[in-house]
Amino acid sequence: MTHIFDNVDAESAFPVMQQSLADDAAAWHAARLANLPKHLHFIICDFEYFYDNQAFKEYQIAENDETEGRIRWPFHTMVAAAWCMMTLLPDAPNPIVTNARAHVNKNEKQIAEDLFGLLCAFPDARLVSWGGETKDFAVLRRIAMAHGLALPPQLRDASPFARTRIDLLNAVRGQANHVHLPELATALGIDSKPMPSRQIGLAVQLEQWDFVSQQVLADVCTIARLAWRYCISTMHEVGDIPMGDKWIADGLVGAFPDNQWLQQQAAACA
Repeated sequence: MTHIFDNVDAESAFPVMQQSLADDAAAWHAARLANLPKHLHFIICDFEYFYDNQAFKEYQIAENDETEGRIRWPFHTMVAAAWCMMTLLPDAPNPIVTNARAHVNKNEKQIAEDLFGLLCAFPDARLVSWGGETKDFAVLRRIAMAHGLALPPQLRDASPFARTRIDLLNAVRGQANHVHLPELATALGIDSKPMPSRQIGLAVQLEQWDFVSQQVLADVCTIARLAWRYCISTMHEVGDIPMGDKWIADGLVGAFPDNQWLQQQAAACA
């Protein structure tokens, strides 16, 4: 059997093969870059809830089901939400924060309609959360079903691995233990919540909306700062972490100038 290199000196053939492979790799990389979006949009979100105890009790009586006394997501009524859009541009070293909104003590249909409108306006944006796959997105789908709303493209695929979303809780842990948002934030030196996580439910129950507003906006700020680090570590984004934190905090303060916690974050990043 005759081989292609039988009459060719192996030592002289190797550089030719090496150059050919390098040319192929360069062509593949150039084609990949040409197909990448010129900018990346991420919509960072967080939500707070009131538990519909009456409806849950009616279910328990009808089904004779104690369900361990825990009110699961179908009976979680969305009463507060906040989000912003973080954009990464190829010629800008820092994230740009726009479209920041907050709804506190509002009807859940109104909250969903506003969020869905933003998601539909930016169908290429990825929806970013902390733990959203475990409750938040299920509640949003329940709201859509209850009020006849069309889901935005980011929420139509219910798979927890859908490429239209990033749940940072799962994205960073792999097979490690689940951790709380302030756990990872503290480990990374990021301020997270103005009040302990377990107190937010009581604040909603007591209708202490100022505290709820502070908390939900703080969570968006924290998740955005984690998302900035995630993009640098996984998407080869080039950027300075402290400067990116400043741009995120300044962008949110610009939208909510009276929020004291955000003001403190912006001052700390200066």
